[in-house]
Amino acid sequence: MKVSVVCVSAILLVTQNCFSQDEQLSEAKVIGRISDGKPSPPLAPKVLPKYKIHWQKIHQKKDHRVIINRVQAPVHLVQQPEKQLSSSEIEARHEAIRKWISEMKESGGMFTVSATIYDRKTTYVRWWHEGQEYTAYSNVDWNFLGGFHEFEGRGKRYTMMLFSGNATTEQLEKEIQAGYRIAMPQLPKLPDLRTQGASYMMVKGDEKNDDAMEFIEAIHDLYESEKIPLKTAWRERIKNKKIRELKEKELRENPPPKKDIIINFWEIKNRDQTNRKESK
Repeated sequence: MKVSVVCVSAILLVTQNCFSQDEQLSEAKVIGRISDGKPSPPLAPKVLPKYKIHWQKIHQKKDHRVIINRVQAPVHLVQQPEKQLSSSEIEARHEAIRKWISEMKESGGMFTVSATIYDRKTTYVRWWHEGQEYTAYSNVDWNFLGGFHEFEGRGKRYTMMLFSGNATTEQLEKEIQAGYRIAMPQLPKLPDLRTQGASYMMVKGDEKNDDAMEFIEAIHDLYESEKIPLKTAWRERIKNKKIRELKEKELRENPPPKKDIIINFWEIKNRDQTNRKESK
C-alpha cells in the first residue's frame, strides 16, 4: 500500500501540485455563514383575527384549560393582483441571474465525511467517492471544520456532510482496561501544524482519482485560509451549547405554567348548495 504525505503549505512534497500556495488559499472559502450555535430568533407571534364567538365550551384540565369556541366564519380579504414588473426591472433580474451563473464554481461533488479527533491533535478521516472509501490521517483538529456544509477550493464548489467525534488517550485506556478495545490506535507522526501547515497522510484509496484527492486537499486549503473564523465559530458553538444546556436544565426543573389551548371552529357551507340556492 502506497502511503504518501501531501502538505498544502508547500508546492512539492512527494507529489507534484499544479496550484501555487497563493492560488490555493485565495480560492478556499466557506460559502455562506459558519454556524456559531446561536438559536434562531423567535418567530413573530401570529396575529389572529378577532373572532365573534357564538358558542363556547371550557374543559378544565389539571394544569390548563381547553377552550372550544364556535365562531363566525372570518372574512377573507380579496387578494390584490400582483404588480407587473417594468422592462427595466425584468432586465435587472435577468442580469443578476447571469452574474450568479457566471460566478458559480464547477461542482466538485458532495462528500460524506467521518472524522475521529484524537486528543484534539490528530484526526482520522474517512470519506467516500463513487462508492470507494478513502482514509487519511490529518494534523488538523477537525472540530474546527464543522458549522458549514459548502465551501470553495481548488476552483470548485464542494458540499460536505461532516460527522465528527472526539477521543482521548485517557478514554481509550479505560476502554482497553474494560475489554472494549484491544489496543491503542497507532497514530502516525505528522508534520507540525504550526510550522509546516495543514497536511495529511493517505492510508487507503486511489490517489490517482483527482476528484477524490482534490476534495481532501481543498478542505486542508480551507483550514489554512479560514482558520481564524473557523476557530472563533467553534468556540462560540461550545459556549452556546453550554448556555443552551443550562437553559434546558432550568426549564426541566422549573417548567413554566402550561398555556390554555384555544380551538376556534366555524361552519363551512357547501358551495354547491349555496350555488343552487342562489340560482333558484
